[in-house]
Amino acid sequence: MSEEAQKALHWLTVGFISDGARKWVKDVGGQVRELSDDPKLIAVGLAYDPAGTWVWSRGEQQFKRGIEFWSSGEIQEASTSINLLYASTKGTPAEYASAETCYLCLPDEEYDEATGNVKGPGQYETPSTLPPFDELDLDNQPF
Repeated sequence: MSEEAQKALHWLTVGFISDGARKWVKDVGGQVRELSDDPKLIAVGLAYDPAGTWVWSRGEQQFKRGIEFWSSGEIQEASTSINLLYASTKGTPAEYASAETCYLCLPDEEYDEATGNVKGPGQYETPSTLPPFDELDLDNQPF
């Protein structure tokens, strides 16, 4: 998402967010706010470009707008390239569970219900910025 783009926030409330996920959310312009300690509640504002963006998916261009919730338990957003696990400790999809049982973490992190934390830090690097879609020379360099 370019710095000039108007950002919008999609808000979620969870009981836990890993350090890596917190950093990623903030790095792409989102917000994380502690709401309550008992029960633990955290508001997470996922930043996105409401105008949407073009991306490559399965070998074709697709226009994507907003937050995508996948049945695999992932949240993805194309304009910021954010990809997080969104799940519940109750074994039900997070969108059907009580907020304090839900968590957000990096895709390669494993949440440990016994400790209420991730078992080890995931791999996260500050997202690289790509040139705007219209500046890519896809005719001469499609791959």
